[in-house]
Amino acid sequence: MTITSPIDGVVTRRSIEEGETVVIGTMNNPGTVLMTIADFSILEAHVEVDETDIPSVRLGQTAAITIDALPDTTYPGRVTEIGNSPIQGGELGTNQATNFEVVVTLDGDVPGVRPGFTATADIQTAVRTNAVAVPIQSTTVREITPGLDGRIVRPAPEASGGGASAAEPAAPERAEEAEGVFVVRDDRAWFVPVETGIAGDRYFEVISGLDAGDLVAIGPFEVVRALEDGDPVRVNALAAAGG
Repeated sequence: MTITSPIDGVVTRRSIEEGETVVIGTMNNPGTVLMTIADFSILEAHVEVDETDIPSVRLGQTAAITIDALPDTTYPGRVTEIGNSPIQGGELGTNQATNFEVVVTLDGDVPGVRPGFTATADIQTAVRTNAVAVPIQSTTVREITPGLDGRIVRPAPEASGGGASAAEPAAPERAEEAEGVFVVRDDRAWFVPVETGIAGDRYFEVISGLDAGDLVAIGPFEVVRALEDGDPVRVNALAAAGG
């Protein structure tokens, strides 16, 4: 007999051989799967997104898909489905990360693609133009003492030392941790708390705490972590020239 596929496509799996008996499906028993046919006119990438990023993902957002088997090209796509429940896996009580499935539909054809290829999607969740930004490696966390006026309470400078220091209010509050950067002023590094916004691959958007043109200290994590408020620094010519 002749069995006609309901769609046009490519045979990606054949489960039977000529001469084998085919069983018709019933209400309680599945029938024999003859073959699998894939429609390559619509390609979808099913990706796992961490629970902390899911609130930022929206339908219609653009994405760049990289296929491991075709590494030389990035393919555009859009978010078409967002899972409402986490992906089930692992045993209860484990410390496994909670991920949600997001479906990204690719725009156009992808020559050479096969079902089941592994892929990575870079989803663009927000865009900001003319923003003040700092390199990710410049941010760090320090314990500060905010005064009643909101400024950092700093120790009084030594008589021979340079660098400005905020006047200490009469009744400072207790110390707390804050995220910030070290700004270079008068050849010294001063910790400045900042409020960050959009996070990119290399930069953090700065909502408050810095002005465009401020010179910040960057470097390996170990170097920035070792900086103390008021440490003397030397600015090299490349950084001073905006490099």
